[in-house]
Amino acid sequence: MGPGRGICGGWTLRSEALARGMRAWLLVCTWLGLGVLVPGELGGPGPGSFTCLTNNILRIDCHWSAPELGRGPSPWLLFTRNHEPGSKHRCVFRASTCTLVLPPEEILVPSDNFTITLHRHISGKEQVSLVDPQYLPRRHVKLDPPSDFQSNVSAGSCVLTWSVSPGLEPLASLLSYELAFKRQEEAWERAQHKDCILGVTSLILEAVELDPGCVYEARLRVQMATEEGTMGEEEHYEGPWSEWSQPVFFASPQRQGALITPVGQPNSILITVSVFLLLTSLTYVLFKLSPRVKRTFYQNVPSPVAFFQPLYSVHNGNFQVSLRRDVKMVFSVMTRHLLGSPASE
Repeated sequence: MGPGRGICGGWTLRSEALARGMRAWLLVCTWLGLGVLVPGELGGPGPGSFTCLTNNILRIDCHWSAPELGRGPSPWLLFTRNHEPGSKHRCVFRASTCTLVLPPEEILVPSDNFTITLHRHISGKEQVSLVDPQYLPRRHVKLDPPSDFQSNVSAGSCVLTWSVSPGLEPLASLLSYELAFKRQEEAWERAQHKDCILGVTSLILEAVELDPGCVYEARLRVQMATEEGTMGEEEHYEGPWSEWSQPVFFASPQRQGALITPVGQPNSILITVSVFLLLTSLTYVLFKLSPRVKRTFYQNVPSPVAFFQPLYSVHNGNFQVSLRRDVKMVFSVMTRHLLGSPASE
């Protein structure tokens, strides 16, 4: 059952591809039969090259490298859905650009495939040129800049937030952002960048990443991002970055513990040494020059007066007499002990 399905599925895809090719070939043959100029694909010889980029929702913007400015009707590009030949939309040039806005019911999807033709009047006759028989919008995506870009500064950080267009919400996980931020007085060439911001609508800048006391300016851009091999062919997107969003301005948040200078900086070493020397000097002055401080620190130390007063009263201050008597007494006891020890045995 499984292999049969695979064969049928492969045959269906092959049949669709052949059918698309036949439709494009029949269209070319019809133009040739009518005497229509068919110069080739996008960027070939003839009227010049065209670049058509879509915002992946409802809008397609095209640029003509060599516009022909004449007095007749303005040239236009005709977009025909290959899956729905009855769906045709004009993109009329104004100078070198034109913009096609599709109706809401025809929002772009990954499987969309268009044939693009150029229609112009030359010598009073309308001529049609084939621009691209297989235009895949998902391969030419240039999104609109992120909207509602805001900043919210709190203690220790700045939170940046933005919004996703409702038409892109199903693809929000495939949106990749790049942030650029700088001090207000600096040029954008010196800005710092954060990329690989995938599938989110907020970002936190820590206070340690910003210089204190400065006003910063930040801007954001977006791109469709799909890694090779992670999704099917019909879900693979390509295209350039969007234009930058409108910038936001914010003051750098105060660092936590900003009153304490980080250890390791020259100012912190100087302050530490100065405080140490000041405290040492004050301690020396208090202990050397203030008797009151001495009395305060020594008030719990016992005085020797109570021990020496009896000796002074008995010996009239002559402590040597007491010392001689004590020595003689000790010597007499030791002598008797040594002489009397044999008799006792």
